[in-house]
Amino acid sequence: MPKKTLALITGLVVVTIVLFIIALRAGQQQQAPSVPQGNTMAHQPTPNVPAHTVLMLGPNPVVVGSGQTGSVTITMNTQDNDVTAVQLELGYDPHIISNVKVTPGPLFTNPVVLINKNNTATGRYTYAFGITPNSPAVKGNGVVATVSFTPLYGTTGKTMQLGLLPTSLVTARGVAQSVLKQATGTVINIQATAPAAVHTGTTNTTTTGK
Repeated sequence: MPKKTLALITGLVVVTIVLFIIALRAGQQQQAPSVPQGNTMAHQPTPNVPAHTVLMLGPNPVVVGSGQTGSVTITMNTQDNDVTAVQLELGYDPHIISNVKVTPGPLFTNPVVLINKNNTATGRYTYAFGITPNSPAVKGNGVVATVSFTPLYGTTGKTMQLGLLPTSLVTARGVAQSVLKQATGTVINIQATAPAAVHTGTTNTTTTGK
């Protein structure tokens, strides 16, 4: 066999072996699992949700006469949150009060009511409202809503809690989660209605002398 032919065959064999080794290593790298970046992420601080808004019902306690109309204000302090909407989830005892109604307070200017649903069987009132798309966010401290109600007859001397359930939400610009930090309820005490003035029906007469 000529030397040129033998050298050519030998060179092809060497090239084939080199290509085979390269292909084998490439396949092993593709099959190898990726290394998790847990160590790198562990050193990165997790951003805290700026939940600083506080809701509070007042006064506390509330004393209402049986059959009379009671009223409770819900105050909101947004702190540094730019609030855009509020969802109030009120819980009450439907066997003690009725005619529960929520109306927006002056803290929101011309709010858009999104949900207004009162379940009188379970004593759960969902009321959600927010700003219009072109309105500025709400920021500050003030009355965000008012709750009115009427105690049922026969409930004199009874006490109930009127509070905000954990499903209450407050949304703010730039924050994906609720920014509600704390919600404080109030206690409603039902007392006897003050008696009305009694009219005797007597008539005063004036006598003039002649």
